[in-house]
Amino acid sequence: MSVADAFGRAAHYDAHAAVQRIVAEKLADRILALPLPPDPRVLEIGCGTGFLGLELVDNLEPSHWRMTDIAPAMVDRARQRLDDRANVSFAVMDGEHPDVAGRFDLICSSLTFQWFGDLPAAVARLRRRLSPRGSLVFTTLAEGSFFEWRRAHGDLAPGTRDYPSTEALAAMGLEVEIETIPMAHKSAREFLRSVKGIGAGTPRDGHRPLTPSELRGVMGRFEAKGCVASYVVATCVAGPL
Repeated sequence: MSVADAFGRAAHYDAHAAVQRIVAEKLADRILALPLPPDPRVLEIGCGTGFLGLELVDNLEPSHWRMTDIAPAMVDRARQRLDDRANVSFAVMDGEHPDVAGRFDLICSSLTFQWFGDLPAAVARLRRRLSPRGSLVFTTLAEGSFFEWRRAHGDLAPGTRDYPSTEALAAMGLEVEIETIPMAHKSAREFLRSVKGIGAGTPRDGHRPLTPSELRGVMGRFEAKGCVASYVVATCVAGPL
């Protein structure tokens, strides 16, 4: 299943997106502290159901805001929330390969870039879309995310993706701040349900699914350690190339 399909099928996204809300709120605060030019032109990558937009659109007026997501269902939900704003337009778009004209004073994204196939190339591409005073500001999952779930696999290979290290992000010319957000779950099954609910259940390429017996063992070890899964979130900022 592609990432677009996974997010398009996440029918109960909002109910499982506690971390996404927290991260969007913190990212909005970071963006509002930037010295943006008056009447900024804004491009949002991976708008999801509109968490970041709800925090920012009314606080950045006047602005011209283009909200995009690779999943049509997500764009539809964001439109339902924000379509009454005259300064916001919507489009289905692959943010890794943006198909949009002009330059932007702000390109922003909350917890989307971890799904890109070639993150350094995408970052460079987006920085070239910035105006001379523009900023690229995004959050992404970073190395160490879900380490409790990975640890529970023991010698088995987990399906969770490999996320970039702080050093790898800095090598892309980004200013990087790291925060770890631990999330407690009632059970391993609830953790897996929440990951699937936000569309993040797509395994890394080449992953061999665990057998039912292996999965039960992993779930048992995860629960024995307290059912906590940590999100390691990198907030990244860069100017134009």
